[in-house]
Amino acid sequence: MVVQGAELAAQEGKSAAALAACRTLAEELTELRFPAPRILAFKEGSSQARYFVSRLIPAHKDPPYEQEARFPQLRTLNAEQRTKLKSSFIHFDDPSFCEWMRTLKVSPPEPR
Repeated sequence: MVVQGAELAAQEGKSAAALAACRTLAEELTELRFPAPRILAFKEGSSQARYFVSRLIPAHKDPPYEQEARFPQLRTLNAEQRTKLKSSFIHFDDPSFCEWMRTLKVSPPEPR
């Protein structure tokens, strides 16, 4: 699934190129999977994107050091970018995967 950010969606030329690049990457990453997954694309803020986001594990609730260990790309963001990204997430009462693991008195798996 690809969720296209609102800022990029407003720029038609860049939007189409970014969507094509994401679709190509998704196809390359899943070419050996059976059954082949469906690749869906949504625009940020649409009902489909809100549904997709609601199905994700809310890892943004984890401490920053765990987020960076699991998602190294976050280290490239400055404080303002990181705050903006975090503010775009929807609040959920559901625990993140790491929070849930800790309720079981089990350590979450180490990131790869």
